[in-house]
Amino acid sequence: MSSSLSSHERSVIETMIKLNHSIREIARFLNRSPATIAYELKRITPYNATIADTLAKQNKHKHGRCSSLTPELSAFLNYHIGILKWSPETAAHVLGIAFKTIYNWINHGLLKIKVSDLPDKGIRRQRQFDGRRHVF
Repeated sequence: MSSSLSSHERSVIETMIKLNHSIREIARFLNRSPATIAYELKRITPYNATIADTLAKQNKHKHGRCSSLTPELSAFLNYHIGILKWSPETAAHVLGIAFKTIYNWINHGLLKIKVSDLPDKGIRRQRQFDGRRHVF
């Protein structure tokens, strides 16, 4: 997936359209897909690079995923994992969500829980060295 067009590329598109160049010629000149140029031209008719750039910057916030973490869900997880010492797997099972999602929220700091607050359950404990085996 290519990045969005720059304001310079939009001004080149506007200039080349005024000079009656085809979409494929513009795409070849900018080293972009013809579909990208066609989509850009379809957004605004007649094409104006300044308006197109302003609209693109205004709509930038619509890109990406929205978090499904609500304040109620956050309070539930902070209470049950942080205070009652539930594991993230148990809380995920009760809520019907993936446990990896809860770990991602913890790692990104979206919950008041730290990774160090979670029960070990033998996951982070290192194996005792008994002198007989060397692991490389």
